[in-house]
Amino acid sequence: MNGPTSSTQLPTDLPATPCIGVCTINPTTKMCIGCLRTVKEIGAWRTMTLNQKRDVVAACKARAEEAQTNAS
Repeated sequence: MNGPTSSTQLPTDLPATPCIGVCTINPTTKMCIGCLRTVKEIGAWRTMTLNQKRDVVAACKARAEEAQTNAS
């Protein structure tokens, strides 16, 4: 066989880390003020399944929308 088989191909739909390089934890919420992940989510990111990562990304988007709504 030439080239990778389907069992060795990497998924192309892996969510990128939501980290934006503003890594400061809010002591009250225990969430990063940059990416809006919790301390647990940040620590577990490397070992999360694809679905867990997708859930975290969705949660971060929802947190950002909620924060924007509360700021208005």
